[in-house]
Amino acid sequence: MSLEPRLPRRPRSPWRPRSPRRPRLPGLAALLALALAAAPLRAAPTVWSRALDPAADERAALISQADALLARYDRLRRSPLLERVDEIGPLWLREARTLYERAGAPTSRDPSVRLRYADILEHLGDVEGAVAALEGLLRAHPPAPSRADAWHALAVCYARLGRYTEEIKAYDEALALEPHAASRALLLANQAEAYMALGDITSAVDGYRAALSTLGSLDMFRYGVTTLWGLAVALDRSGDLEGAIEHIRLARTYDRNDQQINGAGWFYVPPYDDAWYAALGHWAAARSAELGAARAEAYLQAVAAWESYIARAPGNDHWVPLAKARRAQCDREREQTMKRLRKPAPAAPQRR
Repeated sequence: MSLEPRLPRRPRSPWRPRSPRRPRLPGLAALLALALAAAPLRAAPTVWSRALDPAADERAALISQADALLARYDRLRRSPLLERVDEIGPLWLREARTLYERAGAPTSRDPSVRLRYADILEHLGDVEGAVAALEGLLRAHPPAPSRADAWHALAVCYARLGRYTEEIKAYDEALALEPHAASRALLLANQAEAYMALGDITSAVDGYRAALSTLGSLDMFRYGVTTLWGLAVALDRSGDLEGAIEHIRLARTYDRNDQQINGAGWFYVPPYDDAWYAALGHWAAARSAELGAARAEAYLQAVAAWESYIARAPGNDHWVPLAKARRAQCDREREQTMKRLRKPAPAAPQRR
């Protein structure tokens, strides 16, 4: 998995389109909330500051208009009318981008403005533009909290572009600046995803376990579920199918209906990786099902998901040979289970 939990599979935004990989830390909505909360602390402009920077009021007004559009977009993402996001959302985002650019956001002295501008670009699909904006911000050497957010956002952009080695280095930079345990857990889990994308399964497993070790029991509900799923896939790819199934069962004690890996805050890299997560999820469900019909259906869904992965993955994918082996193993297990279920129960002994 991915989602931004990405976004999935750090959760940077509650309205990030996704598949399960890489959740992201504060995205547009969170950065906007921080900016609005901090606004009252800013000193009112004086006649002297206006004289030094006559355009400051105009820039502030443009940013305020743009932030109002972002807030409306955030509310729409949280509403039941989610299907309207793709229709209306890009219009608001494009207008917000125009307002930010008119306000000089790409070179603003306010790091939060530049972070929000980069997030707007990423949401609009201009990932290269977001990378340029974030790299420019980092060259300006903003305060440590802004650098941590910028490195994290940059890592997610690198993931979207398939630049996994640079992504791993960006997470190292973010980890060096991030003091909060939950945020560090998300960074470590996302970095583990990058290692898995490169085929370094040992580093991936170690990264997921390091992420889980930083979380308390309450944090597990918010951050641990997607990490457990990622670890499950990594364990399976290391040859430990039983460990993978067990970690999916544990993840479902916190999130019974798999909402976190199927939510809007999560994305898969590569996109077809969703089929691997689905296959393991259905396989785990098949083994846990009490009713024979439910078990049969779950096995069929698992086999279909393995076939989907094999069909969608390119020929040079690291994991296609294992996916083929898992498909055959799952189908054999399905057939054996169905034979046992069809076998008539022994007749009860008659009393004399």
